[in-house]
Amino acid sequence: MKKASTPRYKGKVGVSCVRGRFRLTLPRELFGNEQVHLYLGLQETPENRKIAEARAKTIEADIAFGNFDPTLERYKSTTATPQKRLKPQTLVKVFDDYIQTRKSRVRPGTWNNGYLVTLRRIERSPFCHADISTIVGQDIFDWAIQHFTPDTTARFMTQLNAAFKWAIAKKLANGPSPFDGMSTKAKKLKKSDDDDDINPFGKDERDRIIQSFGTDPRHSHNLLYVLFCFFTGCRPSEAIALQWSDVAPDYSKVTFTTAIVSGKGGRKRCKGLKTQKRREFPCNEQVQDILKEARSRSNSEIVFPSKTGKPIQIGDFRARHWKPVLLELGIEYRKPYQMRHTFITQCLEAGVDVKDVARLVGNSPGTIYKNYAGKKKGLSVPEL
Repeated sequence: MKKASTPRYKGKVGVSCVRGRFRLTLPRELFGNEQVHLYLGLQETPENRKIAEARAKTIEADIAFGNFDPTLERYKSTTATPQKRLKPQTLVKVFDDYIQTRKSRVRPGTWNNGYLVTLRRIERSPFCHADISTIVGQDIFDWAIQHFTPDTTARFMTQLNAAFKWAIAKKLANGPSPFDGMSTKAKKLKKSDDDDDINPFGKDERDRIIQSFGTDPRHSHNLLYVLFCFFTGCRPSEAIALQWSDVAPDYSKVTFTTAIVSGKGGRKRCKGLKTQKRREFPCNEQVQDILKEARSRSNSEIVFPSKTGKPIQIGDFRARHWKPVLLELGIEYRKPYQMRHTFITQCLEAGVDVKDVARLVGNSPGTIYKNYAGKKKGLSVPEL
């Protein structure tokens, strides 16, 4: 004989948390199959969860015994666990204290171009001296998205969220963080036609740029630097930091170990690269010829020095040489960093395996697939 199934219990009240506050989800059959929620106004804490669960049990008992109040007035009164009264803390003070705890653990580039940039943005905002206990994350998000790009806003929200969670852990603020989920929200606003600023030069454009640097005496001193960036795909910060001690005696390989970054207090040479400690680049004959020519031109320890013998200043190079060359050639302006994107794109078009390209330029294969291989131009379906 087939065992009868147990009837489904329809009086279950769900307990969940939305935007850091508890709510109860009531059975649909009580309201004509419509979904109704009861918002308790309790912040997400272990103590308040117990209160919310007890309230759910009370409603379930009333349903079972026919005493349910459909107006829900009976269930709205709750006693929240009082939040600890904390000393007022301003947003700028909390963020500054947070980044000071991390200063010794991050690279100068992260400190100067990440943390300090965010601190200056906070100082410019109308929320600079706001008490963090009164902050509404959506208000700061709305201000940021009006002043920054979606990507910049996403990074801004990420930094604020990390600082706020640090403050909660240090018992300087009560949770939850008002910036939870804001970074993801900003990324969703990113335009669908935004190509992550990857806009490589075509081979003809690349060759015309190289020719202009080689023939115009105003810019010719930078020719080898431009050639090296185009044919190795290294980051400009890595190229300007390159020293002859990083180059094999027979020019067969280059080992990138440092980068020169700019920020508050000027430029600094930093050990390690953006995504790794060091990277070896095997030099083909084309790159070897560039290095040999550079060796013959200068006795400086720097492989590609400026006219003063010091490392090239990227901002000065861009303003005085790069922009004028592109303008005179009638080529759409792109930053010098696009030389790296050009190398990666042309390697893929030449059939170099994605994993090998990733090793050459210091990215992960996933990054190459996402940002380059997925946007390869001229994609066509082969005859199968």
